[in-house]
Amino acid sequence: MKLKSISSILISMGVSFIYSYILYSQFHQTSLQWWHSLLFFLCVFTAFNLVYFIKTDAKSFTGILLATGVIKLLLSMVMVLIYSFTLKGGFFAFFLHFIGHYVLFTVFEIRYLLQLIKTK
Repeated sequence: MKLKSISSILISMGVSFIYSYILYSQFHQTSLQWWHSLLFFLCVFTAFNLVYFIKTDAKSFTGILLATGVIKLLLSMVMVLIYSFTLKGGFFAFFLHFIGHYVLFTVFEIRYLLQLIKTK
């Protein structure tokens, strides 16, 4: 199961990187801070996968799943708020990268959780 966790992290990183490259090359949405959102979601996703891997009993899994979803959403909104105050010119491009990374990491997180539930 540890291999599936690592592979879901690597796949979501790769797909997110490709998404940012496509935004840059095809739609000319350049943001020098796009890698900040990628690094942010890599850290959050890795921490949550570690929590999911450690606490896999069915009794507390639902509460952990709900708590991690709320924490991820709150942390994401705080980061967007911080960047909205600090980035004046390129906020829209950063926001496109950020939302894309959020969606892609969430899709692969759900994919990993479904595999984890199926094995338990």
